[in-house]
Amino acid sequence: MIDISKQKVKIDCPKCKSKLEVTMKQVADEATITCRCGQEIKLQDKNNSAKKVIKDINKAFDDLKKVLKSFGK
Repeated sequence: MIDISKQKVKIDCPKCKSKLEVTMKQVADEATITCRCGQEIKLQDKNNSAKKVIKDINKAFDDLKKVLKSFGK
C-alpha cells in the first residue's frame, strides 16, 4: 500500500536557497530540519492541512484496495 506520509516534497532554504527534500510526515509533525549550510528550518503545517491530506489520501487508497479485492470474489 502507498503511504502518502512518506512522499517527499521540496522546499527552499531561506538562507542559502538550496533545495531540500522533506517528507509529508515531517511537515505534518512540524519537524525542525537543518540545511547543509547550518540553517535550522521549522516546518509548519498551517491549519493541519498536511495531516488532513495524509489522512484523506491514505483512506482513499485503503478504500480502493477494498474495492479491488471485492472484484476478485
